[in-house]
Amino acid sequence: MDKFAKEINLVWLKRDLRSFDHAPFEKACEEKLPFKIIYIFEPLIENYYDFDIRHWRFIYQSLKELSQKIPIQIYYAEAETVFESLLEEFNIKHVYSYNETGLAHTFARDLHIKKLITEKGSNWKEFQANGVVRGLRERVGWDAQWIKFMKDSQNDPSWDKAIFLDEKANEFLPDELESQLSKVNSLKQVGGESKAKSLLHQFLQEKVEQYFSQMSYPDKASYHCSRLSPYIAWGNISIRHIYQACDEAQRIVTNKESLKQFMARLKWQAHFIQKLETDVSIEKKNINSAFDGIRTKKNKKYFKAWKEGLTGFPLVDASMRCVKETGYLNFRMRAMVTSFLTHHLWQPWREGARYLSRQFLDYEPGIHYAQFQMQAGTTGVNTLRIYNPVKQSQQKDRDGEFIKKWVPELRNLPRELIHNPWEITSFEEQMYDIRIGTDYPLPIVNLEKSAAMAREKLWQLKNSEHSKKNAPQILRKYSKARNSKRTQR
Repeated sequence: MDKFAKEINLVWLKRDLRSFDHAPFEKACEEKLPFKIIYIFEPLIENYYDFDIRHWRFIYQSLKELSQKIPIQIYYAEAETVFESLLEEFNIKHVYSYNETGLAHTFARDLHIKKLITEKGSNWKEFQANGVVRGLRERVGWDAQWIKFMKDSQNDPSWDKAIFLDEKANEFLPDELESQLSKVNSLKQVGGESKAKSLLHQFLQEKVEQYFSQMSYPDKASYHCSRLSPYIAWGNISIRHIYQACDEAQRIVTNKESLKQFMARLKWQAHFIQKLETDVSIEKKNINSAFDGIRTKKNKKYFKAWKEGLTGFPLVDASMRCVKETGYLNFRMRAMVTSFLTHHLWQPWREGARYLSRQFLDYEPGIHYAQFQMQAGTTGVNTLRIYNPVKQSQQKDRDGEFIKKWVPELRNLPRELIHNPWEITSFEEQMYDIRIGTDYPLPIVNLEKSAAMAREKLWQLKNSEHSKKNAPQILRKYSKARNSKRTQR
């Protein structure tokens, strides 16, 4: 670095693509130094198994909107390359960003960037994100810490005092990538902080009253749920901003229990991310090692049918087709398709987790892997749930509206047949113009037998001495965690 290089600060955007309640921006605006704002589309991320272009499109949409307010410099390169260049060109006093709770490869990248920054005599200040605590040694008192964080004043950047290094936003992207990122799919939500704020306002004004009663129904949930999840995942809005808006809304909301349930799930978001923050290995390893010897082989036929929505179970198939096209699925259906894959089809949970990480527009690693293991029954300490997809279909999509939307082969079937089309008679096949086994597949497994087999094996392992011996440690580690494997950098 040239000793006469310009002294600046740097703000590195990650999963925090907003201009309000933003600690790094607030700090940068307070300093009497020009600051540069960067976002990096990294090949490291692009080449990992959990990547899908839908994630980057949402991010790009968010950046395009944010760039209308502030001059973000957008790169396509490895983070190491960008930082080496900037550290050589400028005398960077501080780098400001949020802590990122990602998988092992992004954590390793951050450690390397930290080393680069430190070697150049710069300082990297990472701020706490959404109440998730880095280096936490135990979870005792965590709930109170989270509540305090939610009630603290929001970080409001003084944009009128900001000294921007760059006059305007710039994109240093390959033409082909920019073309891919610019494509719009009308079935998927569009990124941006203005859309996040609008959705929150609409939810509290129009939808929250019915939220809790409708959230488990796949068709109704798409309206009555807040639909804020991708905006939270990519940081278009902070959990604290949502929490405080909900707290304020308690004065006017009639169904206070429904609002209470929504607010509880705001804390669950940080609770699950904290698990990955504590132990990054849950991406690949069973939380309870007593379950290590099961579901070790992948059945390609079963997995393909599950991915493509061709299992012969209408609600499973509708759910899988829906999430592939829209990037969205309500929580109950996510749990059900995971249960079906891991219990009824007896497939390795890791394969399913990797596939759905690419489908979910709101993919958040901390929530994703902890939830997948809970639904797959590999924690040994959570309730074992083996969902019956027919019963779920009858209860949660009684008239088959969701099924008919996503499995049009069955659109002519009446309510009495749409949940179990394999029971159709030859006469009814002619009446409804469908042939089960040709136009739509027969069930891939026998539900009663597959459920009984899974229940027997899983309960046997859960009740084993091995599992019981691990249980106290698991509860301490993930509920009252000790000895976090991630420490302050």
